[in-house]
Amino acid sequence: MFYFLNRYNNIFHRAAFVTVLLFASYAGVATSVEKGFKALSIYDYFLAKKTFYKLNKKKNNPYACYGLAVIYSRADNPFTNIDSAAKYVHLSYAAFIVKPVKQKLSGFDIDSVNILLLCNSIGTHYFLKTKSKPGIDAYNNFLLKNYLVNVDLKEQVLYLRDQLEYNRIILKNKSDSTTEFINTHPQSYFLTEALTLRQRQIYDEHTAAGKKENYIAFISKYPANIMLNSAYENLYKIYRDEKNVQGLKTFVLNYPKAPQNTEAWKLLFSLTVKSFSNEELEKFLVEFPAFPFRNSILKELELNKVKLFPYEKDDLFGFIDTTGKLVVKAEYDAVSDFYEGLSVVNKNDSVYFINKENQNVFNLVFSEAHIFKNGIAAVKKGNKWAFINRQGQVISDSYDEVSELSNQVYVVKVNNKYGALNHLGQPFIEPRYQKLGDFKNEFAYYIEDGKYGFISKSGYVYKADLDWISDFNESNIAIIKQNGSFGLINSSGNIILEPQYDLILKAANNNFVVVKNSLYGFYTGTGCFVANIAYDFMKEKPDEFYTNGSVFKLIRKNEQAIVDINGKPHVDFGAYDEINFAHNNLIRAKKKNKYGYLDRKLNTAIPFRFQEARDFSDSLAVVKLKDKFSLINTSGKEIFTTESSIEKLSAHYYTIDGDGTEIINNKGESVFINIKSIQEVNKKLFIVTLNSNEIKFLRD
Repeated sequence: MFYFLNRYNNIFHRAAFVTVLLFASYAGVATSVEKGFKALSIYDYFLAKKTFYKLNKKKNNPYACYGLAVIYSRADNPFTNIDSAAKYVHLSYAAFIVKPVKQKLSGFDIDSVNILLLCNSIGTHYFLKTKSKPGIDAYNNFLLKNYLVNVDLKEQVLYLRDQLEYNRIILKNKSDSTTEFINTHPQSYFLTEALTLRQRQIYDEHTAAGKKENYIAFISKYPANIMLNSAYENLYKIYRDEKNVQGLKTFVLNYPKAPQNTEAWKLLFSLTVKSFSNEELEKFLVEFPAFPFRNSILKELELNKVKLFPYEKDDLFGFIDTTGKLVVKAEYDAVSDFYEGLSVVNKNDSVYFINKENQNVFNLVFSEAHIFKNGIAAVKKGNKWAFINRQGQVISDSYDEVSELSNQVYVVKVNNKYGALNHLGQPFIEPRYQKLGDFKNEFAYYIEDGKYGFISKSGYVYKADLDWISDFNESNIAIIKQNGSFGLINSSGNIILEPQYDLILKAANNNFVVVKNSLYGFYTGTGCFVANIAYDFMKEKPDEFYTNGSVFKLIRKNEQAIVDINGKPHVDFGAYDEINFAHNNLIRAKKKNKYGYLDRKLNTAIPFRFQEARDFSDSLAVVKLKDKFSLINTSGKEIFTTESSIEKLSAHYYTIDGDGTEIINNKGESVFINIKSIQEVNKKLFIVTLNSNEIKFLRD
């Protein structure tokens, strides 16, 4: 009995001793944690770091890891390291959720919420570091080391990473690379674009040779591909250019849904039927009983031979023929030219299509409509747009908006997002943008969250981080605005002139007028300044006032000079009151308040004696001497003189404003007098209505 009591007492004392040790150990840990955070609160980073590291020797302590994350995340100590900060804040969270005990240590509240708040703060700084040197690996590294950051930041990183990867597959331009992207990024922001891109790439790869066999095989193998209409179009073009009757027969019978089916039938008809004799027509109809437009096609083929021009009379529009006869009564508020045999007309807020016999060919009325191009037209009925074919059938989805065709692209709006269709109405940019501009020179701007980016027709996307961007010029350079200042960017997304200027104007031959502090200079798209920013800018003047692309005008203290592309002076300051660019090898200049003309060697070619003068054009110039206007040639000889003003109408004709408008030719001979109105058809054709209401044509 005594033995058992002693043994029991020994066990009890040992257990009590172990308990005391454990309590002392826990108390020691707690004391060390408090010690570390007390040091941290007074910015003793050396002691705090040493204390927290010691606590983490055996296993990660959530509070010590939190303290290390704070130290490494701050920029006011030598231990700053954003990677280490991210590492320890994640270790802190992992250790804390195992035993979630909230602690308040020297002003630091440590629980799951505050750990995640610190995680987001560190993640934000990590993101700024990553964004400064962006790359796919950099963004993947961010996601690996900052997996606890908030959803918005994570999605932003995923978007930027996927954008880089998507642009990379665009540059590769291979369907297998795009397929790999689709398979490895099933939830990517660019999945829809990638799916569309792959279909275009499949089309390009299978039809690269451009032979009819390629297009036939593609149509057969990929009937659901979005580029199907392009395959139809190119196959039809081959048959059309070859005037291949057998090929056209196959086309019209095998591809009844092709947009070009109607045109193919027309062409097949015109290649087969030559004399329009009953025998020939009957033979064609026997061979092609499926010919769908027997009457209408015959009529349209005949109407296509008729040339009509829009004509305005008493503020209404109709059409006249080449003899000046009014063949469509002037009853419309507006009309378009005839495109693909049809004109869009507007009458009493109703819009519809007429043929050259003034018939509403579809018996349909719209609220708006665009002209036919490539066999389709955009029409608006109610508040929705859609595309119709030449039979008036709706062949597309509906859209909230459809732009006119620009650079072979339609911009469309669906559910408050903008995308784009190709010239055949096929989607190639999914509606995902807040705004999308018209394509010009293969590029268009887009807007996201109030910022501008740009995209190419081939699918390249430049991130939206600009305040504004202009259209790209023919050399693929655009003006940008950033933080209230202007600069230049190229289509690869490289800044070629930092945004630090008050204004930049596009000028001829890839040159730019650059303005800062009311002074201007000239910058070339090749990357250098022709003239430094040191000259007096006149904001009311257009860009062509400053340069014609070959030489450049400088203005300083109301004096003008001319320099060439190398900055070499051609005309010095003070030589003339005003100096302009050469036209027809003559330079208009002003001296002592009189205008005259110089040759290219700056010798006086026509004396300084005119109160007003214009540049030469087509070897003639309009000048004013005393109260008379004259038309002079390059020798200074007066061709025509009048007291009324002279205006250039076209290359070889001028108008004279007097009691009744008169038109003269470049020899000074009167062509028409007593003119009621002049309507321009194009640069070389004008419709002239005389006061007698007789209609005349003026062809230049």
